[in-house]
Amino acid sequence: MKTITLDDVAYLRLKSWKRIPSESFSSVVKRVLPEPGTLGALLNFIETHQTRSLSSNILLEESVEDRSSAKQDPWT
Repeated sequence: MKTITLDDVAYLRLKSWKRIPSESFSSVVKRVLPEPGTLGALLNFIETHQTRSLSSNILLEESVEDRSSAKQDPWT
């Protein structure tokens, strides 16, 4: 067991993910956050949380597209 410190905004955000008042924060973190470093875990997270509908997806998509078009072919 570890003790962590959260500011008020982070605490309220984490608390809002609780399904029932008695759910532990450890359970919330394990349920919501994907395992680090695996694409399978990321895919599972995306499918489970239906992140396709998030408004931040547009910003992410635009950032990826901008970066892709800014890259130059190193062979030319």
